[in-house]
Amino acid sequence: MHLKKTTNLNCTKSLSVVALSFCMVASSFTSVQYVKAEEQTDTKLLLPNSINLSSDEEISIIVELDELPEQVALALAEEEGNVLTEAEAQATVTESQEVFEDILDDVFAQSPEKEVDYTVNFTYTTIFNGVALTLPANKVEDLLQYEEVKAIYNDEEVELIHPVDEKGYDEPVDATMVDSIPFLGISDLHIDGLTGEGIKIGVLDTGVDYNHPDLKGVYKGGYDFVDNDDDPMEATYEDWLASGLPEFDSGNRSYYTSHGTHVSGTTNGTGENESEYAVTGVAPDAELYAYRVLGPYGSGATSGVIAGIERSVEDGMDVINLSLGSATNNPIAPTGIATNNAALAGVTVVTSAGNSGRNGLYTIGAPGSAALPISVGASNVPIEVPEFTSEYAVGGETLAGDLRVIAESFETDLASLTGETLPVVSASLGRVQDFENVDVKDKVAFVARGEIAFVDKIANAKDAGAAGIVIYNNIAGAGHNPVYVGASHSYIPSFSLTYEQGQVIADLLDEESTITFGDMSAITTIGDTLADFSSRGPVNYTAAIKPEVVAPGVDVFSTIPSYMAGPEYIGEYEYSYGRSSGTSMASPHVAGIAALMLQANPELTPADIKTKLMNTAVPMTNDYNVFEVGAGRVNPQAAIDTTMMFQSTMDGLHVEDSLLTLIPDRTGAISFGPVSTATGNIRELQSLRVTNASDEAKSFNVQTSFQAVNGTLPAGASGMTLQTNASISVPAGETITSNSFLVAPKTALQGLYGGYMIFTNKDDSSEVYRVPFGTYVSEQAIADLPIGQPVIAGTPAS
Repeated sequence: MHLKKTTNLNCTKSLSVVALSFCMVASSFTSVQYVKAEEQTDTKLLLPNSINLSSDEEISIIVELDELPEQVALALAEEEGNVLTEAEAQATVTESQEVFEDILDDVFAQSPEKEVDYTVNFTYTTIFNGVALTLPANKVEDLLQYEEVKAIYNDEEVELIHPVDEKGYDEPVDATMVDSIPFLGISDLHIDGLTGEGIKIGVLDTGVDYNHPDLKGVYKGGYDFVDNDDDPMEATYEDWLASGLPEFDSGNRSYYTSHGTHVSGTTNGTGENESEYAVTGVAPDAELYAYRVLGPYGSGATSGVIAGIERSVEDGMDVINLSLGSATNNPIAPTGIATNNAALAGVTVVTSAGNSGRNGLYTIGAPGSAALPISVGASNVPIEVPEFTSEYAVGGETLAGDLRVIAESFETDLASLTGETLPVVSASLGRVQDFENVDVKDKVAFVARGEIAFVDKIANAKDAGAAGIVIYNNIAGAGHNPVYVGASHSYIPSFSLTYEQGQVIADLLDEESTITFGDMSAITTIGDTLADFSSRGPVNYTAAIKPEVVAPGVDVFSTIPSYMAGPEYIGEYEYSYGRSSGTSMASPHVAGIAALMLQANPELTPADIKTKLMNTAVPMTNDYNVFEVGAGRVNPQAAIDTTMMFQSTMDGLHVEDSLLTLIPDRTGAISFGPVSTATGNIRELQSLRVTNASDEAKSFNVQTSFQAVNGTLPAGASGMTLQTNASISVPAGETITSNSFLVAPKTALQGLYGGYMIFTNKDDSSEVYRVPFGTYVSEQAIADLPIGQPVIAGTPAS
């Protein structure tokens, strides 16, 4: 075969971080109109400059080849009205792979050291055309000389988006019990027959405990890309014992995993376990496939994630969920390219946004920052939290205390504590050393908040033999500790006390002190607020609105492997359940909802599902900007029932033929992208295609409102307006175009702007649709913006 070498690599600098970046051609930009493919650089080398390309040390890379992957070529041919057979698409990819084999032979034949070699780890053909391989670093630049090599990426580490330990809640409103499934109205959908039957959901994660009774009946298969076999079981407790490795890594993550099982319970739990805690997920009759792409300690490689995405498409998944990611806000990371291509191939891809929201805006991580997946942030739901009155006999006095439950144990019925008196003992801050010289066996430990996590204080008290623990707040005037972690075998009954009550009791505690539990009641938290850890947009480079929606992700109750309750419970599943918080817990709610939508209407495309979820989302309890919550919290019933669709076609960043290019991103938001006042006033056009699939004409009033909240600027102060029609009419069964113009003077303040377009049916005010819009105004010319500088998001998704 003829191998083509290229020598005009005019922009192959290494990068200083593990994000991708591109050399951009300095040309005139307007709005989101980035450089088109024919104008772009042929940058190929996308590795961190920490890699010494002169070294013979082995590195792992991902090589992308110049021909389109099979499924992407077919999808784009159909989109453009061209005829391309599957055999033709396969043949093209096969030939490019054969050429690359010859390239490797050519490169390594030139090596004087006979022992120099390479290892092919994965070969991709379906949604990514390329190879993951390990080779000496000093061979990388040799590969770059061949035209058939489109790009070379670092095979960087990918992690599950680790759950957040301390989960906050709001002040109480009433005393009703709710959780995420009935709160979202999904129980009613199940009654109506929408259970995900006939839909395939692929969970790309740490694997799954397919022996769990709530998952066993719907588990249909998958693959393990960590051990490269057909058994995608989680890393188990027994695996850890056999490994000889530390039980916990430096980040306090256990060798044995449970994340994928928890996610799978939310998507597919059947509620079949003979346990009062049995979990029914969003789509209990959907088929579950598990693709283990993350191994011990919850980490894996980008190459394995891409392999998992590829296999899920080949296996015919309708929906895939990725509750994982890297800490880079980058729309064109390799995992982002793969998820974009999976969506182009017709798979609905749902990703978690990340858990770095405490660091503010621009914290969304890849692949959640890619254009075509549905990225999901985390909200909370109203939950019932038990409370007790209590009395303390301390220092010859009797003091009252109002207890609020922080954690529960499966072994203890909280109601049985009413009227019980137990010794209470001070254990300072509840650290391991605080229990060393204190006898708390069968007593209640009394500790202050601070220094270590609540769950660690609870674990230390349990290990010391305590019957319970009271943790009083260390912040005056702050009320109760803002945490509730639910029930687990790992917990003992745990309670919160205010600073004011706790400090008085702590000062008087002695060896004779006791606590008596009084009446038990409950409060219910407000809910529908954004979790503070939920990662925010906008997306780097494009200022796109991400996440698109939010869903319950705080204190979510789901399935876990039996060994997570302790080695003595291995194989016993009555108590194999736990609560976790993170956008990892939010994402599978949306994946399950997508399955219900596809059961109700199999003709929906991934873009249609995204758009309908956004159009029908509901506002949150508090005010948030569009880059924090997208369109709002998902409303499954409305998304399924609606016959309307308000859809825009944005320009999403992608990589094609070694070039930074644009792909159509059909979505339920309007992003004007970065716009510049450098050349004068702003007037930018974006359009909505409004489709009415019902059998009656509909007319809508249109309202627009900017928000100045949490980092977005007041439009009025800058003279910015969004000009739209005051009303629109859509005939039955037809689609119209509605134009919107973003208008601002040259003096507009630099920064983020955003808000919502609200469409209200003139004849039925209960029929309301939301379309978020946003932009970034710059005083610089767009070509001069540092859009090639990646933003490191922080904590990966959980």
